[in-house]
Amino acid sequence: MFNEFLKTLRKLVAITKNICLQMNGLFDAKYVVFVDSFKKNNYYEIFDNLGSMLTNLYIVDLIINENTAFQDYWQQYNLMFAKVKSNMDSYNMTGKMVKRLQRFVETLYNTIMHGKLYQEYLDGLKNVIKEDMKDVKDPLFKNKTFQEKYLEYINIKINDVQVLLSAQGEMTAQAEYMNLLINYSVYRKLFDIEDDKIYKKIWALQKFCPILIMYNNLYVIPGNFLATVCPLKKKTSVEPPDVPVFLR
Repeated sequence: MFNEFLKTLRKLVAITKNICLQMNGLFDAKYVVFVDSFKKNNYYEIFDNLGSMLTNLYIVDLIINENTAFQDYWQQYNLMFAKVKSNMDSYNMTGKMVKRLQRFVETLYNTIMHGKLYQEYLDGLKNVIKEDMKDVKDPLFKNKTFQEKYLEYINIKINDVQVLLSAQGEMTAQAEYMNLLINYSVYRKLFDIEDDKIYKKIWALQKFCPILIMYNNLYVIPGNFLATVCPLKKKTSVEPPDVPVFLR
């Protein structure tokens, strides 16, 4: 089961990397087809689909962080592993078997159990794109046209989400806000551009909906997501200024 999850995770990285590379190819101001055709088309649905896929990845972190039983089981597992390692003969284990088990344990923790899978994903996505484009003169991260198109989408999404959150009983509002948060974090990771005006607008949306329900008892606080996943380097005044106080 765990190996299947790792395969799925690798596929997700490969798919999203491919999406970014294809978008990078489409949005090229020097490309004649872009000027004549692609420039006039709307590609927002691609970003929406990207956000939907990655939201599911972030939910894995929510499951781990919100379920204390996972942490308790993990501690018990580590204690059991330490006992086996200190007395291999009693457990009919060899050094080779212990090493294999240790590699499995380390992989399990590094990919899932530390509750930072999505952050690891963002870092990994940028690294694999860097590796793929190491010999390219103008890599994705310097593609101003792609960056501007992504930013255009985010600005449109901010307005759309505000309208949805303002409407009573709009069932898709919370999911769309989460989609915006995910796409904003990807944009920030890819292009490493800070714009406090955009950040403030996304932050301010939580005044309409301070808690996003993802699934059953799993929820996201937008302010906490922004502060931990894609914080600004410079201190910036935001409204509401204090999330815990605002949630009281």
